[in-house]
Amino acid sequence: MFVEITNKVFMVIFFMACLTTFRHGYYFIQAYLLSTAEEPVKYKLTKTSLLYLGISIAYILTAIFTGIKIS
Repeated sequence: MFVEITNKVFMVIFFMACLTTFRHGYYFIQAYLLSTAEEPVKYKLTKTSLLYLGISIAYILTAIFTGIKIS
């Protein structure tokens, strides 16, 4: 029972990591498309937001290479 609950928690964390990464990707693309040569638009990140993005990308890559399930 503990293993099933742990696997579900890992799936929720993976889903949240994907949402965080997609959110930052969307904002980055939006800033890139709205930017012109005369008026460049910077995509700014706070330290905590950058930390969450880094942890999310690291978790997604770990899940891709090693998997999510506990045996």
